[in-house]
Amino acid sequence: MPVIVGIPVLIFSVVLQTTAFSRLPMLYGTADIVMLVVLAWMLNERVHHGWEWVLMGGLIVTFVSALPFFTYFWSLIMAAGLSYWLKRRIWQTPVLAMMVSSLFGTLVIQVMSIGVLSVTGTDIPFRESFNLVVLPSILWNLMLAIPVFTLVGELADWLYPEEVRL
Repeated sequence: MPVIVGIPVLIFSVVLQTTAFSRLPMLYGTADIVMLVVLAWMLNERVHHGWEWVLMGGLIVTFVSALPFFTYFWSLIMAAGLSYWLKRRIWQTPVLAMMVSSLFGTLVIQVMSIGVLSVTGTDIPFRESFNLVVLPSILWNLMLAIPVFTLVGELADWLYPEEVRL
């Protein structure tokens, strides 16, 4: 059931990311809602199907992105791996793990995107792209990390109800 629910949730996240948040850039950086949803899902302690959401989210964004094929997919897998590692290490403070995951996930995805575009022949000055795209994207994602973490936590509570103990 959680894997099936993940499909419309991730499609809605992609639609929200490509329509609403792409129209609200901070300098040239935009929010990455799909990454935030996937990382919040991975950090929830009740979730047992986190990697399926990572794969689905990566594939969906790969098909709508203008980046070279599977760049976002592999970047999201690396960001989710970091999130999974943080979940095992900093399990007492999941909000802190969400903030750290959002920071490093944004760095991984943005720097890998800039690197792939540079390798494919696009002339991108690294310093300008870092200052105008990466840093504002980090700020956007950090501002949205806690609200997304809360909403995804509610979804996880609905999909994985607690057992009633008598």
